[in-house]
Amino acid sequence: MITNSEFVSRIVNNLKALSKDAHVSRRFILGIGKMKSAFLISQKIDEMTMFKEEGLITTIECFRLERVEAKVCDIFEFRLCQNLMKSTFKLPDSFFGKNGSSIVSISSVDGTHVYDYTTPQAYSLKLRNKYRKGNVRYYYIKDGFLYLPESTNELVELRMFVADRDAAEECCDCPNKDKTKNCKSKWDSEFICPDRFLDLVMRDTLQEVGSFYRTSIPDENPNLDENQKSQTTQ
Repeated sequence: MITNSEFVSRIVNNLKALSKDAHVSRRFILGIGKMKSAFLISQKIDEMTMFKEEGLITTIECFRLERVEAKVCDIFEFRLCQNLMKSTFKLPDSFFGKNGSSIVSISSVDGTHVYDYTTPQAYSLKLRNKYRKGNVRYYYIKDGFLYLPESTNELVELRMFVADRDAAEECCDCPNKDKTKNCKSKWDSEFICPDRFLDLVMRDTLQEVGSFYRTSIPDENPNLDENQKSQTTQ
């Protein structure tokens, strides 16, 4: 594991060979790095090769929901529910691929109930299926909010791949939550990337950032060839 600060420092040290006078934006570098890592993680989630990366899975032990009036719910298929729960806050930013969100599992905090993903249309069909299993529970996500049809659970445990673990921790509503963690600088936060792909992400980040600065730095000797330019900068 490396922090955001350590990741950026490595890129900056490699960029020094580009130009000693170039102003390098640390925020810009971090943004490019996160984008490269997110793209790679989303690809691997689609390939179903990320779910063994336990070190990258974030657990939110107490994610709070509240009961809403099903009859006025903007999801038509849920309006006939006797009980409908909706999260009080949006889910933390996660990685999305072709197969949807990067939620690994949702369960009740005591582990007695596990929720399966569904869509409103699929849920409506399940209700009409007389052979459906009565103990199966479902969840749906709309506009970043979590919905639990026919549930009264006010707290659930989420396990998912998130883009920012500190932001995910803020979604936790456990009584014993350590509120001092919110004071941590984003530069001290973990750079989210599988260890086996870190070198690749750093290489691609360095390549893109280096290309940007090469094109943005003015040429002070436009009439010199490449060999003469290298000699003047030594």
